[in-house]
Amino acid sequence: MLTSFLKLLRDPKATLSKDGKTLTFEGRKIPVRDDIPRFTPDESYSRGNFEKLREEHATLQFDSVNGTTDRHDTISDRTGWPPSFWKGKTVLECGCGAGPDTEILLNWGATVIAVDIAGLDIAKNNLKGHKKLQLVQASIIDLPFKEKSFDIVFCHRVLQHTPDPDETLHHMLKFVKNDGAIFIHSYANTWIQRLRWKYALLPFTRKVEPEKLYNFIKGYAPTAFKITNVLRKIPGGRVITHFLIPFLNYRHAKQFKPLTDERVIEIGVHDTFDALSPPYDNPMSAKRMRQIANQHVSRPFEIVERPMVTLMRTKI
Repeated sequence: MLTSFLKLLRDPKATLSKDGKTLTFEGRKIPVRDDIPRFTPDESYSRGNFEKLREEHATLQFDSVNGTTDRHDTISDRTGWPPSFWKGKTVLECGCGAGPDTEILLNWGATVIAVDIAGLDIAKNNLKGHKKLQLVQASIIDLPFKEKSFDIVFCHRVLQHTPDPDETLHHMLKFVKNDGAIFIHSYANTWIQRLRWKYALLPFTRKVEPEKLYNFIKGYAPTAFKITNVLRKIPGGRVITHFLIPFLNYRHAKQFKPLTDERVIEIGVHDTFDALSPPYDNPMSAKRMRQIANQHVSRPFEIVERPMVTLMRTKI
């Protein structure tokens, strides 16, 4: 466990047992397994959806495994910050999943406190006990840390999948230092996002048992891959695939050109299941994001609204 971790907790009397298996925190005994304090149960609303993705595709999104720079480039583009900005910073990562973003932040020289509600054993295995990493199993609407204690609060691809994004954003922003930086991502609450096939299908697909839904998507993926490849070559084809064909095909994406068709299909299966299975999918508008940020953030920030994503980031 990171030596600095206990100092970040809101309980100044928090102590780790001699055997490292229990954390005394606010009068409770928090179990610690594999150096991960478990503030929440292993079962959560992420079970069946994000858990399934971690089990089937544990390292799929890792740049170091797939041979791309997709995560590196995406984080650089969306934050607008150079890799050098992260060096020496203590980062609160809210919702780390299997750890593909975590890997990038660590490579850039940050110390990362990576939080997720469950399933952190896969991230632990993927990140192989990095010396500047502390994984914490906790809810990002009940974080056990002191307020205003992190240089950067980072939340990527998570906010819209929480039960109450407003509450979640209010809570997360309490933990950035007055002179610290924030990066928050949400799916955009725009017509081009809302009219996409997934929002028409979600009321039905989220009721399907995850294993059946996953296998169904995996079964039709090769055919959908071929169809969408053809459609993108005809006038109006991109519009058809965006709004009507329930498969995310990245064959055209520059960062995935070196990959085989089989690997691109696998990524498509992963992301299509991710789109059609979450129990919560509530994009936040740029206006609402700004209203909440104004209540908590001291340093100048900007809201960037793109057709598919809304980003809040500190100006540096």
